[in-house]
Amino acid sequence: MIRKSLYIICFAMSCFLLPSNLAAQHRFKLLQRIDSVLDIRQQKSKLDTNYVSRPGRHLMLRLINNISGTDFTLKAFDEGENVDLRFKDPIRHTITLGANYRGLAVSLAFNPAHLFGKKTSTEININSYSNRYGFDFIYETNGEFEGEIDWDGEVYDLDTEIREKSLTINGYYAFNGRKFSYPAAFSQSYIQKRSAGSLMVGVSYHRTTVSVEEDEEVEYEYDDIRKFKLSYASAGLGYGYNFVPNSKWLIHLSALPTIVFWRDNKIIKMVGVEAMSATFPEVAIVARFSLVHYFKHFFMGLTTVYNYTSAGDYDNFRLRHNKWRSRIIIGKRF
Repeated sequence: MIRKSLYIICFAMSCFLLPSNLAAQHRFKLLQRIDSVLDIRQQKSKLDTNYVSRPGRHLMLRLINNISGTDFTLKAFDEGENVDLRFKDPIRHTITLGANYRGLAVSLAFNPAHLFGKKTSTEININSYSNRYGFDFIYETNGEFEGEIDWDGEVYDLDTEIREKSLTINGYYAFNGRKFSYPAAFSQSYIQKRSAGSLMVGVSYHRTTVSVEEDEEVEYEYDDIRKFKLSYASAGLGYGYNFVPNSKWLIHLSALPTIVFWRDNKIIKMVGVEAMSATFPEVAIVARFSLVHYFKHFFMGLTTVYNYTSAGDYDNFRLRHNKWRSRIIIGKRF
C-alpha cells in the first residue's frame, strides 16, 4: 500500500513539474537564441578593437540621478529703451533604474517630487547613441517659471505666469566611429581603450511656444505681446573627443554648432501676428561632457548635455533658450 502511494505521488509530481521544466527549457532556448542574435550583431560591428571594444561582462545595471533645468532671456529694444526679461524654472530631479544586455537596454524613471504631491513640469527625454550616429528627443511643457524684468536698469520681480512648450530633436553622425565611441562616454555600453576624436555632422529641429497668461485685472494695449512661436531647423559641423589618460578614466567633450537654414518665427500680439525678423547667423549649439571612472566591475560617471538656441535680431527682439541635463551614474557589470 505504501509503495502504491509512493508511485501515485511520484506520478503526480512528474505531471506537475514536467510542463514547468518544458517551459523553462523553452525560455532557456529563447534566451540562447536572443543572445546568439545579439552576439552576431556585435561581431558585425566594424570597430578598431585597439581603440574601442565591448565590455567582457554582458549585463549592466545602472542607477541614475537626472538633474535638468531651463531658462530664457528675452531682449527687446523699443524707442531707445532696453528691456531684458529673464525667467527660469526650478531644477528638476528624476531617478532612473536601467539595465543593458549586449546593447539592448530598458529603463524605468520616476520623479521623487510626485511622492510628495508637488506640482512638476512634464519632460520627456529619449536618447539613442551609437558609435556612428545618434539622436536626442526632448519634449517639455513648463508653467513654473520665476524671473525678473530689467527695464533700463530698473529690476522688477516677474509676477506674470509664463508657460512654455518645446520640442527639440538633435542628430549626429560621427565619421570616425571605428575608433571614437559616444556610447562609451554616455551609456557605458562600450569601452574606449585609447584616446580618439571624430569630426561630426549635426542637424537640429527646434520648436518653442512661450506664452504670457492674461490677467483679467490688467488692461492691455493692442500691440502687447501674448506669445512667441519659434520653429527652425539647422545643420552644421562639430568635433568630439574621448580622452583616456589611463584604464580608469574617460573624459569626453564635444560641440556641435549649427546654423539655421529654415525658420518660421512669429510674435503674436493682442491683435494680429507679426513675423519675427532675424539677424544672420541664428545658431543652435549642442555641447556634451562626460567624466567616467572605472573600478574593477563598478563605474561612476557624470554626464551633461547642453542645448542653446538663439532667434531674432539685435534691433527688435532676440530670444535665447538654454536647456541642460546632467546625470550622476553608478553602475555595475555582471
